[in-house]
Parts: sequence; structure tokens; C-alpha cells
Amino acid sequence: MKYTDVPILMYHEIGEHDSPWCVSPKAFEQQMLILKRHGFRTISLHELRKGIEQNEETPEKLAVITFDDGRKGVYTHALPLFQKLGFTGTIYIVPQWIDRKESIPNSEKYSDFLTWEELRELAKRGLEIESHTFSHKNLAGLDPPAVLQELAEADRIISERFHLPVHHFSYPYGQFTTLVQEKVWERYATAVTVKKGFAKLPGAYARQWIQRDTSFEQFQKLLSPPTLSLCMIVKNEEEFLEQCLASVKGLVDEMVIVDTGSSDATKKIASAFTDTIYDFAWCDDFAAARNESLRHATGDWVLVLDADEVLAPEDHAVIRESINSWEISGFQLLTKNYCNDSSIMGWRPCPPAADPSRKQVQGWFPSLKVRLFQRRAGLKFTGAVHEMVDSSITSLGGRIASCPVLVHHYGTLQLQASHKTGKYLELNKKKTAENPLDAKAFFELGIQYKELGRFALAEEALERSLALDSQLLPLLNLAIIQQKQDKFDQAIQTFFKVLEKKEKTAEAHFGLGFCFFRKHQLEESANHFQSAIGIDPLHLDAYINLGAVYEKQGKYPAAITILKMALRISPDNGRCHYNLGVAYEKTGNLSLALHAYQKALDSGYVRKDELQERITKIKQFMGT
Repeated sequence: MKYTDVPILMYHEIGEHDSPWCVSPKAFEQQMLILKRHGFRTISLHELRKGIEQNEETPEKLAVITFDDGRKGVYTHALPLFQKLGFTGTIYIVPQWIDRKESIPNSEKYSDFLTWEELRELAKRGLEIESHTFSHKNLAGLDPPAVLQELAEADRIISERFHLPVHHFSYPYGQFTTLVQEKVWERYATAVTVKKGFAKLPGAYARQWIQRDTSFEQFQKLLSPPTLSLCMIVKNEEEFLEQCLASVKGLVDEMVIVDTGSSDATKKIASAFTDTIYDFAWCDDFAAARNESLRHATGDWVLVLDADEVLAPEDHAVIRESINSWEISGFQLLTKNYCNDSSIMGWRPCPPAADPSRKQVQGWFPSLKVRLFQRRAGLKFTGAVHEMVDSSITSLGGRIASCPVLVHHYGTLQLQASHKTGKYLELNKKKTAENPLDAKAFFELGIQYKELGRFALAEEALERSLALDSQLLPLLNLAIIQQKQDKFDQAIQTFFKVLEKKEKTAEAHFGLGFCFFRKHQLEESANHFQSAIGIDPLHLDAYINLGAVYEKQGKYPAAITILKMALRISPDNGRCHYNLGVAYEKTGNLSLALHAYQKALDSGYVRKDELQERITKIKQFMGT
């Protein structure tokens, strides 16, 4: 066992009090007996720190037991059991709460606190008495002198009471800044947080939470680091696969790659990272391929990625912490699908600051689904296309939560995206044929027709979906499809139905703005584009289109102002620079128009010939 893998168990109180932080005496005894039966020896934080510093390994099973706050149950219930089992632990105390009971917040009064006499008895029995600050203030909200005062005053009192220096520390509420962490690490041998897991960073050791509802099964899982399997299905992914696998190297314990028939270097690239590569005969069923990857996984948890996706290094620690939450069966991760098409629903601009990971993209649109989950019997993906594991988790009684990790998806930048949708099309047509009452299947079919530009079929599929189940997204997409077919009156009616379902919908107001613009009802158009911006201040196309409305109305100063606002959101947007150039030209400000047109050209604006012609004419007129 590595000392870095030693679990630090975090308790607060042992008793029957009504608090999630209060473990019953019976449960605590059973937990300690589990440790004993499994051959664990409890060690001090001093021994743990020494083992970590010397990078040692030991054949023993070791654990550290800590108690925050210094509550009465440690003396009443834990001490007798520790003496019987030969265990030890660390108690983090708040001196002010011992000397001045009136200073204790009401939220902390669910149980009594130890007296100095009881603490001296615990110290005599070998338990460490350490600092939880003087008054339990949130250090992250204090200035440096106040932080030092909280630490120094607690250390002074504890040292005077026990005639020993204070070596160990626990952050109140687990909150700290980088500066606080540095000061704490300078002062103490160890410092513990409320972050879950086994990370042992300088001044920030993670711990395993033991609460009232921690089951015995969960308790046993908390005693060793959870393992994580990456499960992927691939086919001809030589362009992306290496960067994907490199992005999770060091995070996952194994990589399971299921190849469905690659004819390029995909398997060769995968073999540089893992030996667990399996062939699977493609059977027009994405769920079947995913489940094949699960069959070969051995980790406690599974992470699912596609080859054109990556994780950021800073998110590794977040995932490692999350998979210590055994009460959660699956975590939803947000995917940032990068693309330069601002007309896609939900599209968001990337920040203008330079970021190498953006790969010259202007924006992204979100999607959310379970990608990180516990591997357990009976859990499987469902759906021959748009396969998901979410319903399987809930059907097994599992709980799904969100994890603040981003999956960066770059494949949507590729021109082949429409071909991939075409591959899915036949599968989804089959799905709707086999499940004619499945509203979701018809919705997915409608979206695929939409992405392929087959709008009449998309409209038909979405209407079938709505007939089965009237939901917001199919209705909104139906309105967009009608708009794309120039059915503006129908689209307007449908967009208003969307607004009836959900009052604040930027996309519906944007669609209405577009339809009224095409019907030459400019005032109505401007009102709806303004509403879209009011709901979503980052809706780039709403700004650009509003600028176009103002330009048509002859409100050139207003057009210039709104287009400049758009450029603060997306500085490299060629269409925006072009429209700004038009507005400047119509006000007679040719030098600014020329500058805007040149920026549009540099930004790759699609109407290059027209743009170059305008630039040439202005230069000729200006004699430059």
C-alpha cells in the first residue's frame, strides 16, 4: 500500500442526534469492526506525512481517523472502542467553542462539545488534539492578518493546554484560498479539507466523508482508491484518437477500446496507450457496441468519451474527487461542441481571450448526458442511435448528479458532421418504424433531417413527435424548420406557441425577429431581436440581425452601436465586420468602412468577391 493511498476518514460526531454529520454509535462500532476485520491499522497524521515524504510503500493496510469540531461523542463512544481495538485518531478543536459556549452558531448546536478535561483524557490515550482555528471562521473570507490571528490564537491555547506544539490543521467549512493554503502549509505538517478522495496535496489533504446515511457497503468502498475505466468505441479515428487518449492519461486506470472496423491507423495509435483493444462486428447498433466496451471494463467507474473529444488536465482532480461519491450512480457532464455556425440552437461565443485549446473556433453549443458512472451488473446503454445509459441507471434505482467537468468536442468542426448524421438516419428511421409511439424517436429523426437540410421530412417527423407528446424542443425546432422553408406565417404562429409554453425563450424571440424581418415588418422584428438579447446577452446573431434591421430603418448610429457590441462578443466575426462596414459607408465614413471591410476579409467572410470589390471601389474613390 502506498501512503498516498491511505484513506483519511472524516467524522464529526458519534451519537443519535438529528444531523447528517452524526453517525450512530452502533454504525460507528460496525465501521470500526470492518476496519479491524479487514486488517487495517490506524496511524497518526505524523506517520502518514512521513510515509508520503519518503515515498514509502507498506504491506500493511493503513487508515487515518479524524474528528472535526471536538464533539462529546468522541469521548463517550469512540474512545472506549478505540481502546478495545487499539485504534487512534485526530481531533480538530475550536478553542472558542470550548471556552465560550454562547459563541457557537445555532447550526452547530446539534450536539455538545468536549471539555478541556475530556480532551486531556483523550490526549493521554494517544489521540492527537489539533487545530480547527480559534473561532471556526471561513478563512477564505478573511484578510491575511485575520487568517494569521485565527491560526496563532488556536495554536497558542492548544499548546498551553497540552504542552505540545500544534502540527495538524483542518480548514473550517473546507474553504481556503491559494494564499491561505500556502500559509497553512508553512505552519503545519498536514492540513485536511472536505474534498473527497485520496489526493494529498501540500496543505490540502482530501478525506472520505462518513455521514449518518453512509452504508456499510459504501464505507468499505471508501477504504481504497476507486478505479476508473475509459470505455470507447472507434472507427477510422486516426485524426483525433491520440489527443483524446493523451488527455486522460494519468486519470484513468485502464483504457478499453472497441474498434468497429477501422481501415486506417486507429488501432495502431490506440496500441501506444493500451493493450485492451477489441474488435466488434458493426451491427447498426451503437448501444450494442458501447455495451461491448462495458463488458471488458474492470474499473469501479466508467468514463465514456468519443475519439474527437478531450478533457482538460485541470478537470482530472474533479473527476477523481467525484468518483469517491458512492451514493451517486452516474454523473452528467456538459459537452462543449465547438463550431463556427452561430445559427445553431444554443450556440455560445468563445471568450475573446487567446486560448490554444479553442483551435481557432468562434463558439460552441452545449449537450448534457451521463458519461461517468459506476460499473455494475445490469447497467447498459440503450438506443441503436443516440445511445444513452441514463435510463438504465434510474431503472436500477441509481441517483444521477452533475459533475462540473467539461468535455471538449472538436469533431463538430469537421465537414464530415453531415455524413455522420446521414449514417445515423437509417438507424433512426428503423427505430421509428419499430416504435411508432415513441415521440423521442420522431424528434431525433426530425433533427437528423433538419441537419441534412431535408426540411419537409423534418417538419413531418417533428409534427409526429408533437402529436405523441407536446414538448418544448420539438415545437421550437418545428418553428425553425417552418422558417427555413419560408413558411413565415406558420413559423410565427409556432414560435408564439413556444412562448406560451415557456415565457423566456431567446430562440423563439430570435425566430420571430427573423420572420418579421423577412415580412418587412421591421419594428416588430427589432422588438423581438431586442427581447432575445434581453434574455440572452450573448446571443450573437440577435445583435447582428438587430444591426441589420437598424440599417434598413436608416438608424445608422444605432446599427453601428449594436454591431460594436456584437464584436465585443465575437471579435473575429466576418459577417459582423461586413455589416459594420456597410453602416459606416452609408454614413459617409469611408475610412472606417474600409477598415471594417478589411477586417471582414481577414476574418474569412464568405462573400469575398463582393467584399474585395467594395474595398477596391472605396480605395479608388479615396484615391489611395
